[in-house]
Amino acid sequence: MKVAVYTGLLLLWLCSTSAAAFHAQSNHLNLQTPRQQLQQLYYLATPASMTLDELLSDPAYHHSFRLLTPEQRVLFAEHQAIWLFARIANDSNKAAQPVLEYDFPLADKVEIYQVDRQSQDSRLLNRSGNAYPYSERALPYRSFAVALPLAANADSDVFIKVQDAAIIPSEVLLWQPLDFAAAKQRQALLDGLLQGILLLLMLYNLLLFARHHSRHYLYYSGFFASFALVVAILNGMAFALLWPDYPEINQSILYIAVGASLLCLNLFMRFALQNLSGRWWYWCSQISSASALLLLFSPLYANGPLRLFLLFLALGWVLGSNLLLALKLSLQGQRLARSFIWACVFTLIGALLLTLNQAGYLHGDFNWAYLLFSLILLSLALTSFNIHKSQLPQEQQPLTTKEQQHYHDIFHNAVEGMFTTTLDGRLQNANQALLNILGYTTLDELKQAIAGTGMARFYADPAERQYMLKQLEQGSSKSFEIRGLRGDNSPFWALMSVQLAPSDSNRTAFIHGSVIDITEQKLAHEQLAYLANHDALTALYNRYYFDKQLQALCEQTGADKGCVLYLDIDQFKLINNSCSHSAGDALLKQLAEVLKRTAHHNGPLARLDSDEFGILLAGKHANEAFSLAYRLLDAIREFRFIWQDSIHSISISIGIAEITPDDNSADSVLKKADAACSIAKEKGRNRIQLFDVNDLDTQRHQAEVSWVTQLRQAVQEDKFVLYQQTIKPLQRTGNGQQYELLLRLQSDGDNLITPASFLSSAERYGLMPQIDRWVIRHYFRWLQQHPQHLQQLSLCSINLSGSSLLDPAFKDDVQQLFTTYQVPYARICFEITESVAIVNLQNTLAFIQHFRDQGCKIALDDFGSGFSSYSYLKHFPADFVKIDGHFVRDLLDDPYDKAIVKSIHDVARAMNMLTVAEFAETDAICAALQLMGIDYVQGYAIARPQPLNNLLL
Repeated sequence: MKVAVYTGLLLLWLCSTSAAAFHAQSNHLNLQTPRQQLQQLYYLATPASMTLDELLSDPAYHHSFRLLTPEQRVLFAEHQAIWLFARIANDSNKAAQPVLEYDFPLADKVEIYQVDRQSQDSRLLNRSGNAYPYSERALPYRSFAVALPLAANADSDVFIKVQDAAIIPSEVLLWQPLDFAAAKQRQALLDGLLQGILLLLMLYNLLLFARHHSRHYLYYSGFFASFALVVAILNGMAFALLWPDYPEINQSILYIAVGASLLCLNLFMRFALQNLSGRWWYWCSQISSASALLLLFSPLYANGPLRLFLLFLALGWVLGSNLLLALKLSLQGQRLARSFIWACVFTLIGALLLTLNQAGYLHGDFNWAYLLFSLILLSLALTSFNIHKSQLPQEQQPLTTKEQQHYHDIFHNAVEGMFTTTLDGRLQNANQALLNILGYTTLDELKQAIAGTGMARFYADPAERQYMLKQLEQGSSKSFEIRGLRGDNSPFWALMSVQLAPSDSNRTAFIHGSVIDITEQKLAHEQLAYLANHDALTALYNRYYFDKQLQALCEQTGADKGCVLYLDIDQFKLINNSCSHSAGDALLKQLAEVLKRTAHHNGPLARLDSDEFGILLAGKHANEAFSLAYRLLDAIREFRFIWQDSIHSISISIGIAEITPDDNSADSVLKKADAACSIAKEKGRNRIQLFDVNDLDTQRHQAEVSWVTQLRQAVQEDKFVLYQQTIKPLQRTGNGQQYELLLRLQSDGDNLITPASFLSSAERYGLMPQIDRWVIRHYFRWLQQHPQHLQQLSLCSINLSGSSLLDPAFKDDVQQLFTTYQVPYARICFEITESVAIVNLQNTLAFIQHFRDQGCKIALDDFGSGFSSYSYLKHFPADFVKIDGHFVRDLLDDPYDKAIVKSIHDVARAMNMLTVAEFAETDAICAALQLMGIDYVQGYAIARPQPLNNLLL
């Protein structure tokens, strides 16, 4: 009996020893931190054949792990492996799945395991590396990353096995998935930008070689090409994009590319300095070329450690020999050669440090890569400058007095800036207008400022001047729009016209040009272009831009086009009416920022209507749309709107509609999303609803859309009521009555319903042409019945919808009504909204041209709501421009709104159009509008809407 007891205790002790063998500090998961480095990271070097089961089963290995500090780097032999171990604790009450990243793109083999501390069960999360095809990586990134599932309130052990005959960095990171993806996108963008710069420099030198047939341009082009390949291999881009299915060539091409870059750079320097160095430099250069060739062919005869040794030996020799040459030339005082060789030395130092960084020596919190890239690119630019400068021709003689006199009158009397330069940019003459544009007082001051750079100093992009010279080679005169820099480095835009005066036996070639400062026009154009696609209040995209993007998506072929999220603020109208319009505007601005932060880069976020927003998710299915929708609900639920010591809770209703292959228009998709959003509101708000044509709620909602029946009945039974609102002139005394015709719907309970309640439904279901015909017909009949009012009438404005203008029979019907009721054309003004005028421009212009020829007036309504139609005003035959009331309402408090109103008035005045300001709600606003020169006002400060028959009293 005692033997059995002792045996059981012994087994229990052994099991407990095994379970608690790894005495390690835990890394506590922080769900609030986008990026978290594992501080408690342990390492152990073992034979490469060691497996995780062998490691876990032998207690001797358990206690051999040592803490890996951030300053340490582990170097091991080719047939060794390094095991990294970390314990991660999830202290939260919910499961998490962060991304575990080991950022060392050059590793040959990386195996990532997760071990359950309770059951000791191990799971291979991913086996990848440069020895495996790129497609075997758990996540498609250049670093080694896996999704790490962590249970709530539990610890988990992670083991990483790394094999590579190099340096192993000590950084293992935990990321939040979205932050990880965003960081990798940024890194890929920057890497691609740097690669693009190197390839552009390669192409540029190839073009110079093709033009000048000088070998050093070919050598330099080869250096850029091979160095770009080196960088792409070091950061993993080459493996991911060029040979993902051939991992066996990855390491070999690295040494080939490094050898080629060193060889090309050495040949370039030897050619450039062939007359500036002695025989010892010749032999140093020969040895450098030989070492580069040894490295270039090292994959044919050397193993991994030997190739690594040859790599650092070649880099060290080339760098050392060039450093000695730089010191020698510095002591000899050869300024041009000295600056050239020092630039090459800095290039080599930057390349060496970049290699060490990618190998792990410089890994840390500071991103060395981009600093080193900047150093290399700066050095390359300095090298190019010096080699170009060494080949510049002698400064040309200034133009003769006779030639200068020929242009004297033009120079000193022209309003635009005038100049004369040589082909290499040396200034010969300039007038005072050019001095004013560039910010100089005298010509001597300008010449002194550009003594070393020439006129290229004033180009923001030096490539623009090279482009100008190439264009002049093809023709004697050209015009360009350029971006320049003034003497104080402030930017400006200019329209430059240049003419080439070719050389002959008596003179050298020169360039004569003129410059016109167009900065203000350019900035105004850019602002208008921005406002054309953005909402003025929230700075989000507007409905116009959203519809274009959605329509483009609908026109694509195939399934899984994407989804649309339609968001409606549940409490907006309550806050807008109970607090003020200013409160409503402030709420929209704050909510826009919350939605923008939450939606992030998922897709375009736009303000579709007053309190409605839309998000376009291209290529995403409904599950992904629901995930984003729930995040939006949570973000809005936590948001609090504070206005004048009052705190308001806000909620939103979200409708989701998938873009199916049958959806061929943006309007149909938005209708479905809007319907789903309405169902979400009906279910209690603060909800998410997916549009499903087979869903009972969707069918019930569509069945309950009784507006169509009610509006058709109103047209047939004359249940509409005509109202009017006075329009008052500000700059002169009006002769006769002038007003805008308004519409009300009479319900069964004799209550009057405003157009805001039913016009959107009428527009949606195509009833607006019938309603517009009803309004015109009944108003013309009323005028015929009251001739005494017709004599007092100065002008009546009648609104027309976009669908009416698209109706091919509408124009003829309106013409027939004029003929039938004998209404004078000059007494009628048709109002067309800005958005309708732009979208339906051809139909709109045909309607306008016909009735303007008869004597009718035309008003462009709600102008400024989109700022997309400024350019159309020159060709738009309108008599009045009605400024959108959103800008008029707050112009006393908002200088931006005041500037917009003033600019619209100035543009209209330039086009000989009169302006009408809507929403004039106070006498103070009316007074301000009168000072601006606005011609007419309309709003509560003048008169509220009244029944049409009240005009007879």
